[in-house]
Amino acid sequence: MPKLFALLVGINEYQTSITMVPNLYGCLNDVDALHGYLEKKFPATDRHVEVLKNDQATYREVVRLFGADHLEKATADDIVLFAFSGHGSREPAPQEFLEYFPEGKMETLVLTDSRLPGGVDLADKELAVLIDRVAKRGAHVAVILDCCHAGSGSRNVDDFTLGTARQTSDRANPRALESLLNGYF
Repeated sequence: MPKLFALLVGINEYQTSITMVPNLYGCLNDVDALHGYLEKKFPATDRHVEVLKNDQATYREVVRLFGADHLEKATADDIVLFAFSGHGSREPAPQEFLEYFPEGKMETLVLTDSRLPGGVDLADKELAVLIDRVAKRGAHVAVILDCCHAGSGSRNVDDFTLGTARQTSDRANPRALESLLNGYF
């Protein structure tokens, strides 16, 4: 029987006094409801679920749990689910990606530390790489993005097309290419 490996991320509280990102209502409810559903549908022995809520949902934690610590443990025919409920945004694309973006913007997931000093959003290009790494292991991957600008979040790592769709203000400063997923690109 296939195992389920899930990473559920919900952010209602964005430390608005520091980050100027408005709080949301309902994201934690979404994660709790999905978690409850998974508990009913998959036996405990086959269900491996990690939940990140509010201040737990940092860039570093999401990337770590996509890796060998959690989602990359899935093997052929296992099921992997990544669900994000929170803010989506856009940011200027690095110079090297501009040929793929007529408007010069990448779509991003705004994590709880994204807008703190030194923080970054999780760019759609980074998410595509993380998903690709899990999928290459043979797992069946499903992605649920309940946020604005989610359209390109799960595109193939080689398919840089745009999509559009809860949003906060765009980031103003572009990131250096080497800052995306620890130099992947």
